[in-house]
Amino acid sequence: MITARRQLRAAACALSLALLGGCAVIQQDPAPAGPPSPTTVITTPVVRPYDVVAPDLKPATAPKPTTGAGITTYADPYGVYSSVCTLGFLARYPGGQIVAFTAGHCAELAAQVRPGRNPVARYLTPGGGSSPFGEYIKATRSNRGQDIAIIQLAGRDVAPIARVIGPVRGVSGTEELRAGRPEICVVGARTGRHCGVLDDVTGTRVTWVGIPAVEGDSGGPVYARWPDGTFTAVGVINTVHTRPDGTGTGGGTGTLIAADIQANEMTLLGVA
Repeated sequence: MITARRQLRAAACALSLALLGGCAVIQQDPAPAGPPSPTTVITTPVVRPYDVVAPDLKPATAPKPTTGAGITTYADPYGVYSSVCTLGFLARYPGGQIVAFTAGHCAELAAQVRPGRNPVARYLTPGGGSSPFGEYIKATRSNRGQDIAIIQLAGRDVAPIARVIGPVRGVSGTEELRAGRPEICVVGARTGRHCGVLDDVTGTRVTWVGIPAVEGDSGGPVYARWPDGTFTAVGVINTVHTRPDGTGTGGGTGTLIAADIQANEMTLLGVA
């Protein structure tokens, strides 16, 4: 059950910043955004107005860290006040360490509990509990559209690709997405799998229409579904676009993971 304090906080986030699970700026980057690329949206799916704060939608649980399942952070040492996000794609550093991607703002509450230390990430387990599985080693939000975090896992027993996604063949960056214009899909811990239309790709930012994500889906995997039936990893869910009354439009924003994968020579787990 979501506390009144969390409901008020989540509603404020949805109305002001339209974030899916957090409001604080972890790291500011004042560099200006690049010019948007010219794009044409052929089809715009219609999404009825819906509540972006949906505590009755229970987040997915898993017996181990799993792409697309729920993760949590605590606002106090006792776990009375918590926030839910979604675990994104998993990857491996050249040295063998396994990491997971999620949204940068998902580290906010965990950082409040452990100031000056790496926040601890916990995955939601069947039966209503949670278990620590790693530490945030990066959490970035910037005005260039970046909202991404990396969690270094303490173990290697993971499920790298959600069953609802299927095997992916690699990671797609800006140029491939612009040229191919694939369908965009996401998996959120609260809403599950939805696909929509690619709207735009600029720098490390991707936007879409036709996907009714809600608070708690932040950090979940964003992936491309190509005409030949294959899938590629794209990024993590960041925000949901809202109307003046706070209801969702079906539009959303994510951060690409290709730059982090390439810069750190990571290998995406679960590649077919």
